[in-house]
Amino acid sequence: MHQERQLAAILFTDIVNSTAIMQRDEEVAMAVNKRYTSVLKQSVAEHNGQILNDYGDGSLCAFASTTQAIRCAMDMQQQLQTEPKVPLRIGLHVGEMFFEDGKVFGDGVNVASRIQSLGTANCILFSSEVNNKLKNQHEFKTTSIGTFQFKNVDERIEVFAICNEGFELPDKKKMEGKIKGKKSFRSVITLAAFFLILGTGSVFLYRHYFARPGFTGKEKSIAVLPFEAVSSAKENDYINDGFTIDIINKLSKLSGLTEVPAWARVKTYKNFGTNIIDIANELGVAAILTGTIQKQGDRVRVTADLTDVNSGKTIWHTDEDSKWGDVLTIQNEVAEKIATSLSTHLTDADQQDLKKKYTENAEAYNYYLKGRYFWDNRTSTSFDSAESNYKKAIELDPNYGLAYSGLADLYPYNQKGLTQLEAIPIAMDYLNKALSIDSLLVPALATLGLIQSIYDHDWKKSKETLEKAIRLDPKYEWAHMFLGNLLVYTGENTEEGITESKKAYDLDPLAASINWILGRNYYYAGNYDLAEKYMKKAIILNPRFPLVRNWLARVYIQRKDFAQAMDTIRKILPSGNITNAEYQGTILAYTYGVSGNRSLAKIEIEKLLKEKSFNAHYYIAMAYVGINEFKPALDELEKSVRDKEIFLYYLKVDPVFFPLKNEPRFQAILKKINL
Repeated sequence: MHQERQLAAILFTDIVNSTAIMQRDEEVAMAVNKRYTSVLKQSVAEHNGQILNDYGDGSLCAFASTTQAIRCAMDMQQQLQTEPKVPLRIGLHVGEMFFEDGKVFGDGVNVASRIQSLGTANCILFSSEVNNKLKNQHEFKTTSIGTFQFKNVDERIEVFAICNEGFELPDKKKMEGKIKGKKSFRSVITLAAFFLILGTGSVFLYRHYFARPGFTGKEKSIAVLPFEAVSSAKENDYINDGFTIDIINKLSKLSGLTEVPAWARVKTYKNFGTNIIDIANELGVAAILTGTIQKQGDRVRVTADLTDVNSGKTIWHTDEDSKWGDVLTIQNEVAEKIATSLSTHLTDADQQDLKKKYTENAEAYNYYLKGRYFWDNRTSTSFDSAESNYKKAIELDPNYGLAYSGLADLYPYNQKGLTQLEAIPIAMDYLNKALSIDSLLVPALATLGLIQSIYDHDWKKSKETLEKAIRLDPKYEWAHMFLGNLLVYTGENTEEGITESKKAYDLDPLAASINWILGRNYYYAGNYDLAEKYMKKAIILNPRFPLVRNWLARVYIQRKDFAQAMDTIRKILPSGNITNAEYQGTILAYTYGVSGNRSLAKIEIEKLLKEKSFNAHYYIAMAYVGINEFKPALDELEKSVRDKEIFLYYLKVDPVFFPLKNEPRFQAILKKINL
């Protein structure tokens, strides 16, 4: 495996409280991020640096010289003090980095990240190694802010700050960051002396200083923050995320807990630098769990701290070092200890849920976590990786229901170019296997409910299945979204459908896919302002997210804003199995048609018909409707029914096809799909 090493000045940036800004005001957050990205790219380029990783609200950069790195940091902070201001913290260190398979590793990276976590807005912090290279350069004024023992860093690090005019110095009393908290030897000696001197009062002092404080919250609510990697290596990210998700899922099922924010809400705090009490207050919980997980070979080490928000004290701690094969047992024990620490009464059903394991095979669990991690990336490459890992999990445990459910999820929106007639039977085989192992498996039930809608067009049964999934797990966002889709697209109850879609959004407000579908549902409900709002947010969250610009263009078409529609269409990016030209061509032909340019519309339709690999009959029908040629449009829709295309899902409420409403053939098509 090729490995390249280099010594560099390493610079980390992070927007302070970026998640809180997004939750308070999305438009402000978008302006802040846009401004930050522009300044970052310009400043790094001007100072001959390189952006190695761009995290959206933070970055990892490298420079050949310390002076270039510091000047870049100062330049960025000065620019970001003008409106719209960006509350940025920056940390720097000089160290060796190494690159392997396109990833960046090294203790230097870890140290720079930890130093950055101490900072506040408009602050530049750096290590003594950086300071040594600056102290003879009079343009830089620096000051020491103390020596710190950072988490997962062996040696104590002295940290310095730029104190030139116009730059902030952090308030030492308010600094949090990723620091190890240890009582000094002197304080321990002092307390021991108290015990000896006070004699009869020793029991009181012991309780006051050493007894583990109890939970003081009125409501038994807890947030589980993403478990951190012990090193800067990223290859085990899927384990950290998966372990966190499964702890959350276990706690969510406990009847005595009033609130456990879903993974979708807490994942934005990954590698957080914010005070955990502030995070808890943002999430509205009374307790918060933080931890680390490290897998090395067949060993795993898990640490966890449960903090009471009111007192700010740790009410439970664990540090488990055991075989990887025990990881599922550790997971259950952590969940049980949390419940006990929060004085939660555990019912018999709770006890059963805590003890439940979907597999006893830790290595199968490892492959399942990998599969889920790759599937979340939603690309054709990650599709193959997800499928491969799910299958490895099943080879190790043929009764692993979640792995079968994961395989099923790959096919309704498959990336392999399969038609629905080819893909859905494969999905159903996996679903039937999953549900035969566990008939109450919520992800499998939600996917089954989706297929009953998009393929069987059995809307009644689909609704029953999705409602069952929601009863079993009210926090599974996709069950809410699939039910919301059904209610909107059948026209059964549009208002309730939007409410269900909003529930999915509230569970994962920063998912591009959720924002797009919510915007799409507002479009079909006729609320074009909100449709535009959520579709634009989806694009900001993921500029390369497929499909969304197609529907955004439709919003502008319904408003007769054809110029804006055309501008949006030109920005459509390649998506899935439909090539850029073909996907653009359908909506382009329709736009030309409805805006009165029939000749250009026909040219685009001819191009589509010549592409033998393009079989999206629903979209070709849309293009024909745009030029008022209803017979070929209906011919294409009948082919769409024959092929069970997923797009038929919204045929009844799609304003594109409203001109066909009174056509007997159109009514017959609706009847065929039970609409």
